[in-house]
Amino acid sequence: MTTSSSNRSVVETLQSLYTLVRESEREIAIRFGLNLTDYRALTVLSRFGPMTAGKFAENLGATAATTTAITNRLELRGHAVRHRDVADRRQVLVSAAPTSSQKIMDLMCPLTTALDAHLEALPPDQRTAVGAFLGVAQHLMRDHLQTLSQKDAT
Repeated sequence: MTTSSSNRSVVETLQSLYTLVRESEREIAIRFGLNLTDYRALTVLSRFGPMTAGKFAENLGATAATTTAITNRLELRGHAVRHRDVADRRQVLVSAAPTSSQKIMDLMCPLTTALDAHLEALPPDQRTAVGAFLGVAQHLMRDHLQTLSQKDAT
């Protein structure tokens, strides 16, 4: 296998992984009775914890109006809660409902456990290489997303 075909194989595997991630998100969203946008918003709340509506909008890359509509739908279905910030009672925070966060963790646990076991079986230098590669891929994807977002704005 030449370097070019080896690289192509890795890129094709990553593309397949992206597809599987999107399909997994869709299946989990269905289990929650949510559309994909609302499920993704719920995962942001679950992952990053309580945040103001402004910070939530920033994390989603959405307008304040869109974020309010998403929060309303999530709250209506019992997946999100609004509450006053204990440190600054003027601020309202949005959080994932604990049961929803737990359900996400429960659904993802078999995959994360299997991945962890596979990584543990690798020699340390291979784990380091995998982590470094994924870190670079993540950075490149963020840069690409930012480039795409800037093109949309023009």
